[in-house]
Amino acid sequence: MKVTKLFILLLVAVAVSGCSLAGGGADGGIFRSDDGGKTFSKKEKAEDNRTISGVDILSLASNPQNGNEIYAGSKKSGIFKSSDGGEIWRQLPVSQITPTKAYSLAIDPANPSVVYAAAAIGKRGKILKSVDSGETWKDTYSEPSNGTLVLSLALNPQKPSNIFAGTDKGQIIFSEDAGETWRNAYWTENQAAVSKIAFDHANPNVAYFVLFEKGILRTIDEGKKFEVLHRSKSEGSISLGNGLSRAVSIATDPAREGWVYAGTSDGLLRSKDRGDSWEVVKTLSNPSDLNIRAIAVNPQNSEEIVCAVAQALYKSVDGGVNWLPVQFNTGRTLEAVQYNPQNPAQIFVGLNKR
Repeated sequence: MKVTKLFILLLVAVAVSGCSLAGGGADGGIFRSDDGGKTFSKKEKAEDNRTISGVDILSLASNPQNGNEIYAGSKKSGIFKSSDGGEIWRQLPVSQITPTKAYSLAIDPANPSVVYAAAAIGKRGKILKSVDSGETWKDTYSEPSNGTLVLSLALNPQKPSNIFAGTDKGQIIFSEDAGETWRNAYWTENQAAVSKIAFDHANPNVAYFVLFEKGILRTIDEGKKFEVLHRSKSEGSISLGNGLSRAVSIATDPAREGWVYAGTSDGLLRSKDRGDSWEVVKTLSNPSDLNIRAIAVNPQNSEEIVCAVAQALYKSVDGGVNWLPVQFNTGRTLEAVQYNPQNPAQIFVGLNKR
């Protein structure tokens, strides 16, 4: 009898605490800061008394017109959405076949009901599109066979029907009609994976493409020509090398044309001339040990930069001269960083088990 009562109490405790939607442990999911990155709290509640504390997050995207609406792409559990700034998450019905990986997300700035995802269903790379804020989705692009993944995509901020996407086999594709049709734009050397894409907000003819741990490509004419970027030889006593080796992340300044940040094995690099020359922005981490997985610039203050490095978020409010480190008690890596565009004091961080 006592054993039975104990068993019932355990069942009740589990039901009350909720269950994680995917993965193991409770140190994953999404964290939010409401004080500009000084402190963070976990935002793990999901519908039906579940949690996302065990979910590995690969990507984040905020509605440009309503920062309380945020999407999160995961490694095993598809796409999640919150309409209240992360207080409650809902798993979107992306696929009836299998949980969908979502490597990259993009929202149409002119019509935020339109959302794109660079995703995988099974082993097949796809670009998914929703025109009703994530309630229903359709394939707008699919790889012809299993084995190739679509890792990245980005919309032209001034003409969002123009879209770049990149694959893990080194192909860059381009659409001029909101994903209805696509054409091949470029093949990278040695099939280097195209893991991140960023447009220059002020001059969207310029776009940058991270070749994962290989370098960075640039186009200045929206895909007619591409070129590999290189770094200047030296600056003072700091050797800058010959190339942007082992690049893993990139971000452009929303307010400054030509300003772009890159996270590499040499640490955080910054260019003020569209990537023609670069300078080292010294952070608090050892760049040879820890890559910068994500970078974001405050959309209302170009002097404020945040960088995700392993289990820490670094923030600077003076253009990278001084940094405030915020440590996370987790074994996972900070994978994605996203500002609330209307309230930049609110910052979201997504964690991923590597």
